[in-house]
Amino acid sequence: MSVWFFVAITLMGLFIVLLSLSASRIKPAKWFGFCVLVFVLTTAGFLLFRQPPPPPIQAEMSRMMTTRDIMEEIQTQLREEPNNAELWFQLGQGYLLEGEFDGALICFDYAIQLTDPVSATQLAAKATTLYYIHKQAMTDEVGLLLEQALQLEPYNEVALSLIANDHFLSFRFQEAIDTWVLLLDSNDPNLDRVQIINSINKAKELL
Repeated sequence: MSVWFFVAITLMGLFIVLLSLSASRIKPAKWFGFCVLVFVLTTAGFLLFRQPPPPPIQAEMSRMMTTRDIMEEIQTQLREEPNNAELWFQLGQGYLLEGEFDGALICFDYAIQLTDPVSATQLAAKATTLYYIHKQAMTDEVGLLLEQALQLEPYNEVALSLIANDHFLSFRFQEAIDTWVLLLDSNDPNLDRVQIINSINKAKELL
């Protein structure tokens, strides 16, 4: 499971919460705390259930390291290997998790420039970052990058997850369902099919 699908699913979950609360009598001041709780639980669940159990020593180190610590290690490696596209891409993922989209965009641009041929995931990563920079707007540039990514890899999880998320947040629930079905048709053994099916069912409830 890539970080991109997690971002899309988390935002979709928060959207469902806000949609539900807007129809209730819960005071707006309580919405934020509830949304934060959902985000924390989603994050914890994702990390617990998607990661294989680490060895004891690795588990101890993981508890001690934050996203920033990992990013600093990657930056140290980049000083020694400034033309390493994979390191730039990993650093971009770190910035994305920290919500620093401008930094993520710079890293993904470097990764693309240093890769020949460019990969579908790199293009979709840049598209995703631009999407959030532009306040979750499917701009022409975002659309073009997604189109290029899907030409290279028709069932690319990053690209299709972003498209499905955008449809959902724009109340185009049937289009979101259709896009998630495309992901299920990919036969990717690493795909979180349970989560996608849950997302489809949520969208069906809102049709």
